[in-house]
Amino acid sequence: MKFLSEETVNLVKAIPTDELAERLGMYLKRSGKYYNLCCPNPNHSDDLKPLTFIFQSGLFVCYGSGGCGAKGDAIAFYSWHKYGTYTAKTDFYYMVEELADFMGIQVRYKDGSVKELDASRPSYVPKERTVVQIEPASADICDRTYRRFLDLCPLYTDNFEEWTGPKRQYTKQQIAAIGFRSIPRSVEEARSIVNTLINEGYPIERVPGFTQFLVKDGDPSNDQDWYWLIAGVGKYYIPVRDYFGRIVRLRLRSNFENTKKYLWFSTEPIENKSRGGASSGAPVNVVIPSAYLSKWSPGTDLMKVYPFKKVLIIEGEHKAYICADKIRELNVFGEPIAILAVPGSGNYKEVIGILKYWGIKDVALAYDIDAFYDEKKATKKNEYVNKHLIELTQTLLEEDQMNCELLTWNPREAKGLDDLFLQSDKLPVVYKIPK
Repeated sequence: MKFLSEETVNLVKAIPTDELAERLGMYLKRSGKYYNLCCPNPNHSDDLKPLTFIFQSGLFVCYGSGGCGAKGDAIAFYSWHKYGTYTAKTDFYYMVEELADFMGIQVRYKDGSVKELDASRPSYVPKERTVVQIEPASADICDRTYRRFLDLCPLYTDNFEEWTGPKRQYTKQQIAAIGFRSIPRSVEEARSIVNTLINEGYPIERVPGFTQFLVKDGDPSNDQDWYWLIAGVGKYYIPVRDYFGRIVRLRLRSNFENTKKYLWFSTEPIENKSRGGASSGAPVNVVIPSAYLSKWSPGTDLMKVYPFKKVLIIEGEHKAYICADKIRELNVFGEPIAILAVPGSGNYKEVIGILKYWGIKDVALAYDIDAFYDEKKATKKNEYVNKHLIELTQTLLEEDQMNCELLTWNPREAKGLDDLFLQSDKLPVVYKIPK
């Protein structure tokens, strides 16, 4: 067996997965900074077979029914598409060579020999990519625009029934205080809301989620051929606040159960298709009991509204809002606490800066219990969540005089802390983590 040259391997590894998918004849739908299309795994059992591309990295992962296992880079994508499987340890070399042939990349070997190119395939020329980073509008501007936008958005009965149903059990007062609102279901309704914002003088340029689209067959150089609208579709919006009480971003509950359930209300310019928008990023949501939210004026330091000395770190917006009220109601910690809701177990870097700003030394952690035990997993736990929980804990313990506690419970009674409060009427066990 000949060994591939480092040059060939690097060229193949650099192939963007979306370019490969296009050459395979797949339809890609852009959604913010993601591409959505069908899973490449031909053995996938789902009808929709959804898949998400992350534009910046080119990596992909299948989310259908919790994921079929298809994920990785363009090399993995090609293998899943052609063979319905991929194991890097055994398949990498062969897939690099095959993918090079498919993409029209000259295969060179370490001994200096060269594999003849298939004349029927065009040589591969990477697309020129310019990633335009648009700075989002200030927190104050986003807050004013989002608050008025949410006021204008509808509140559909089915969404209200979901919030007040057995899974969430929100009250009308909680819904009003938090600011949940439904996503407009028609272009006409969305356009009317956006036009109202513009006519009332609210700035929407560079506010994540708002963008200008080019009319069909329009001229990109003609400003009259562009119109403002919102990006993304789904069920409803969840406000995300910073530590000054400003609504700085909106989380979007998607329509799908077999893909990512929660997305960001976010926009990125797409050449000759959209402009004027900005990416949301993935900020931490600062949450306090709903009874205090209405008293928290935008721009006011949280400590002046709700004095606390302890912080709970949890994953997910709903969990945070539900637990904030339940912890206060049940007096779990015996003192007021604030909650920092991370949008995904690995998105915790912002947490350290917030804790330092507040001068907090006492922290509790309450990630889902599958970080420790999940009988459905081969390793009996969610390795991804477990890894990030350990990393976060180590980071906190390395901070001067930081004290950490871990909230645990019986995995057969609940997955998340919110489930434990709502479904079992039991309290978590608080375990002090030794330094």
